[in-house]
Amino acid sequence: MAWRIEKSVVRGEIDNTCKGRVIGKLWLAGHTEPIHLDLKGNCLPDLAGCRIAFINPNPEPGKTDSFAKKQIGICGDLTASRKCKIPTIPIEQIKDWNKPIPFKWGNTLYLEWFSEFNGNVVIEAATWHLETSLPAWQMTPEEEAAQHEAKVEALKRFMERLQASLEEMDDSDPEEE
Repeated sequence: MAWRIEKSVVRGEIDNTCKGRVIGKLWLAGHTEPIHLDLKGNCLPDLAGCRIAFINPNPEPGKTDSFAKKQIGICGDLTASRKCKIPTIPIEQIKDWNKPIPFKWGNTLYLEWFSEFNGNVVIEAATWHLETSLPAWQMTPEEEAAQHEAKVEALKRFMERLQASLEEMDDSDPEEE
């Protein structure tokens, strides 16, 4: 299960101008200090080598009190070109809509990483304001394959840790709790 924090994000900055490292800051609703990102790996080719800034037009406070202030980990998929269906009617009308919801295809900002403290973290948003710099470097096909392999390994380690935690919970003595 992933931490999905997009509703709480007020704004953020991601910098992948140094190959092999993504740094950044996220400002969350209800927090006075930003969350700092320090991730190994790279963004996917559309954002590789770039600095990006984004703003959520409608942030909401969420359950992020136990979210680590320093997110150290491995990059998952960091892209602004994931395709998704975007409703063309106001979100408030969707619950009462009795026919297929009209939509258009659009790009989504999708930021995923594997945090040492919080595990899998995902931000996915289609309606945010996004600014991207020109790339300081371009990803080669070999680097893209290596990034994919690193993400798969990080996901595998996350799943192993999750499985171990579940097994630990199963093995606990109910009378001790």
